[in-house]
Amino acid sequence: MAGKRKKRRGKSKPFTDRHALYEAAVQSVDADADFVERVYRKRNRTDPRDLREDFCGTAALACEWVRRGEDRRAWGLDLDVPTLEWGREHRVAPLGDAAGRVHLIEANVLDCAGYPADAAVAMNFSFCIFRERAELLRYFRAVRRSLRPGGVFVIDIFGGTDAMTEITEKSPKPAEVQADGRRVPAFTYIWEQAKFNPVDHEIVCHISFRLRGGKKLRRAFTYHWRLWTIPELREILAEAGFEGSDVYVEGWDDEADETDGVFRKRVRFENQAGWVAYIVGNA
Repeated sequence: MAGKRKKRRGKSKPFTDRHALYEAAVQSVDADADFVERVYRKRNRTDPRDLREDFCGTAALACEWVRRGEDRRAWGLDLDVPTLEWGREHRVAPLGDAAGRVHLIEANVLDCAGYPADAAVAMNFSFCIFRERAELLRYFRAVRRSLRPGGVFVIDIFGGTDAMTEITEKSPKPAEVQADGRRVPAFTYIWEQAKFNPVDHEIVCHISFRLRGGKKLRRAFTYHWRLWTIPELREILAEAGFEGSDVYVEGWDDEADETDGVFRKRVRFENQAGWVAYIVGNA
């Protein structure tokens, strides 16, 4: 008697959710939340409660924020409705009862001085979409009006000798299970600086992903930014009414030949091929 034939398994489709891939490649919301808590506590000797996440995208940071305490609330502002809806399904809903403390709002951050908060953030260089000084000043002023006394505004910026160069960098990323329970398989993250103009510091960057089986999500995200400098940003923060600002940069581990992951306040640091810094505006 002939044995039963085994059914052939079809090839599984590669994971192509660009938002999940972006979070796995770019974001470290636990580290960002740790940093915001640290600088707020140092300034106020108490814990922050309410967070405003501008350009929130999928609101991963806002959701991480409310996970950290039953008294935590977060407001996420963004103009991209499909991305906000993705965040509601994949990041807010899995919070369960805590989901009611995350408020995602379709809004222009330039016009939103409301949503009073202890801390406000604009991460992943998102504010660089404002390429005119007057526009960035208007945004910083809106944030300043939204912060309670003692509040902090945290942004990040990149620079270094390679920042003004047309360059492509590839980084392998391990598999991970995300907050909604979905497994993101290992992939390669590709960062491309496609154009830089020294006259106005316009920079065009792309993010691509290479997936299992060689499939590539080419230029899944594209950014037309101005590459602002640290002195420019601190001057505009001061003009917007912040009492002062501080710069935090990662240290360097000589033995490992890489950054040590600890951001420390600096008044000067040695320029490198590439660096990322937090700038904290104090309300």
